[in-house]
Amino acid sequence: MNRPRPARDELVRPAVTPGDAHPAAEGATDPRVGARLTVAVLVAVGSGALISLQGRLNGDLATAGTGPVLATWFSYVGTLLAAVLLVVARRRVAVTVSLLRGAAAWWWFAVGLCSVPLVVAMSAGIPLVGVAVASVCTVAGQTIAGLALDARGVAVPAPIRLSPRRLLAGALALAGLGFAVLGGASASGAGWPVVVAVAALFLSGALLCVQQVGNGRVTHLTGDPVLATLTSVTGGLVGISAVCAVLVPFGLLDGVRLPSQWWLYLGGPLGTLITIAAAYAVRHLGTFVLTITVVSGQMVMALGLDVLGVVPVRWPTLVATTAVAVAALLVVQRPRRAGARRAARR
Repeated sequence: MNRPRPARDELVRPAVTPGDAHPAAEGATDPRVGARLTVAVLVAVGSGALISLQGRLNGDLATAGTGPVLATWFSYVGTLLAAVLLVVARRRVAVTVSLLRGAAAWWWFAVGLCSVPLVVAMSAGIPLVGVAVASVCTVAGQTIAGLALDARGVAVPAPIRLSPRRLLAGALALAGLGFAVLGGASASGAGWPVVVAVAALFLSGALLCVQQVGNGRVTHLTGDPVLATLTSVTGGLVGISAVCAVLVPFGLLDGVRLPSQWWLYLGGPLGTLITIAAAYAVRHLGTFVLTITVVSGQMVMALGLDVLGVVPVRWPTLVATTAVAVAALLVVQRPRRAGARRAARR
C-alpha cells in the first residue's frame, strides 16, 4: 500500500522560532542571545578568512592555465563534492533526500546562480588588483545591499532599522573601498582593466547578498545549513556549466591547461565551509552585520596573502582594512540585559 506523501510543513522545521529575539535588533534581552551572537561573529570572521584563501587559490588556478571561467567551474565541482561528502559523513542521506523530494522549491537552487559572478570576478580580478583590494570592492557592494535588505526585514525575523551607527559603519566600508581602489589603481597603472574589475567585483558582491539571504531562509526552514549549501551550489554549478557550454563553440576555452599542483583545486572544498558558515550566521546577524564581520576576517587574511604573494601592500590598502575593522566594531554589539539598560538610564 502506498503511504501518503508527507506534507510540506511536516518535512521542514524552523531553526528560529517566531518568538526568538534577533541579536542585531535593539532591545534583545535573552542571555542566550549574546552567546549565539558571539558564535555567529566568530563563524562569520572565519568564513571571511576562507573567502580570501579561496579567492587566492582560484586566482592562481586561473593564471596557471585554466582561465577564470574554468577555474570557477572547478571551484563549484569541488564545493558540490565536499557538500555531498558532508551529508554522507553526517549520516543524513535519507533525511536530505526526503527534504529535497518533499519540501524543496526551485528557488533553493536558483539562489546559487547569484554567486557565479563573484567567483568569476574574483578569479579574474585578483591577479589584477590583489586579494585585499578585491575583497574591499566586493564588501562595498554587499554593504549597500545588506543595509537595504535588513531594513526591509529580508532574511531576519524582524526589520532592522537604519540607525546612525549602522549608517556610519556603511560609510566607513565605502570609504575603505575608495582607498582600496586608489591603491589598486596605482599598483597596476590604472587603465580600463582595473576599472572593469572593480565594477564587476562591486556588483557581484551586491548580488552575493541574494544568495546569502536565500541560503539563510533554507537554513531557517530545514535547520540544516549543509542542505542549503548543497542546493545552492547545485544551482551555481548548473549556471557556470551553461556558461562554459556557450563559450566552447566560440573557441573561448581553447588552449586551457590543467596545472598539476593539486592544492590549486582546493578552492571548491573551501567554498562548502564558506557557504555553510554564511547560511548559519545570517540568521543571527542579519545581512549587513554578516557582511561587515565576514570582511573583517577576509581583509586580515587578504593582507597576509598579499604579503606572502607578489602583490605589494600599500598604505591605501592598510587604511581600507582599518576602516572595515572599525565598521565591524560599530555594528557588532553584545546585547545587554534589560536590568543593565535600566540601570544605565538612571
